[in-house]
Amino acid sequence: MMRNQMLRRAILQLLYERALEAPQSLIVGIETREIVLQLGMTDKEFAFNALYLDGKGLITNDRASNGGELQFNAIMLTPAGIDAIENPTDFNRLVPLTEDTGAHDHRLKSHP
Repeated sequence: MMRNQMLRRAILQLLYERALEAPQSLIVGIETREIVLQLGMTDKEFAFNALYLDGKGLITNDRASNGGELQFNAIMLTPAGIDAIENPTDFNRLVPLTEDTGAHDHRLKSHP
């Protein structure tokens, strides 16, 4: 869980930095393969996190479905994504980082 949260933040940061360097990336996007390689994630991790960020309105993309498999060609940062990066309070609310405390294991333990 923590890894996905960190990957989402890294995707947004990368898109933001690229937009500052080359504003046209807000229109034409950044190739998915470049993001996957630069951030060291799998295609499935990218797809999961890109769909999450897209659902939040922070990025947009040109994706297609080919035989049931999602294909992302390029992704772009939206104005909402820029606002989130530039406002730490919004960023933390929209893309939270929670501590992985192992709280997902809710099995009851018997006490003697």
